Amino acid sequence: MDHLDSCEKQNYISYMSSGLISVPVFCVLLVSPALGQLPKKIEKCLPYPTVAQEIAEMYPEQPKVKVNVHVISVEFEANSGIPSDAQEQIAAELQSLTFGGDADADYLNDIANAIAEVGVRGFLQDRGYFRATTTARLRFLEESGKEVRVAATISAQAGPQYRTGNIRIESADSSSPLVMSLEILRGLVPLQSGELFSVKGLREGLSRIIQAYVREGYADAITAPDFNIDEDRGTVDVVLQIDQQIQYRIGSIEILGPNIATREKLMESLPKIGEIFDGTRIEEFFKVNRAILPPDVSREDVNVSRDVKNRTVAILFDLWNCPQNSN
Repeated sequence: MDHLDSCEKQNYISYMSSGLISVPVFCVLLVSPALGQLPKKIEKCLPYPTVAQEIAEMYPEQPKVKVNVHVISVEFEANSGIPSDAQEQIAAELQSLTFGGDADADYLNDIANAIAEVGVRGFLQDRGYFRATTTARLRFLEESGKEVRVAATISAQAGPQYRTGNIRIESADSSSPLVMSLEILRGLVPLQSGELFSVKGLREGLSRIIQAYVREGYADAITAPDFNIDEDRGTVDVVLQIDQQIQYRIGSIEILGPNIATREKLMESLPKIGEIFDGTRIEEFFKVNRAILPPDVSREDVNVSRDVKNRTVAILFDLWNCPQNSN
């Protein structure tokens, strides 16, 4: 992946990760006051609408019409190259799902593309057909209110079926050795040499590796795979390069809103100053303390700012309740 620039690499990693944490665990969006936007915590407590809210009320957006699309039948083109047992599984899966979307001019094309990429190509890639290419077409059958019924025609070239070859893990920076043992990291990837190569299994491995680094304070760690296909052996070799970045520790923790007793109770479930910053503990904080937290708080009320120079993070919990109206 050396030929990709940093933006392209991040986009590729996001695609391969499918939701895993391959970008900084917490991203804080700071909006300039010049834009006239207030934090949601403040905005929802105001006794009067903001200018932005008044404008939105004056010019409301037209609600989009939602539809539920059901695939009633699935046909495969004769030259699709998909094994018959796989065709049956794909058809059964597609007919068991409901695809939602906005009823715009291209919604059937959008759903057809999703079916081809995820429902068919994803299915094949999880069963060793790493080079599979797929397309899908939807034919409108009938409509009843928001319920739309369609027939799907699948075209695919499955290509050869590959098995897992060698999986190697290395540091993206040769001058920065990996802080975790190769044995532990390799054990997080649920692919064994000789078994059918599965993209889903690789994604799961990437997710586990990043989570392991996040727990050790490497909140910015990313990992990306490079592939080498051996056509003669029918295998896919993978090199996972890990860019560890730096390890963060807790610099400060501040909780706004609750009384002293509640703040002390909440602090018991948080790490101490100077400890390694485990990004997964924020989620645990909300689960453990749900009973004593304000009902409307969420992860949006947590601000985690990094001090790269000192390798620390400052965590701010904004848990203020809206003041009660005394009138």
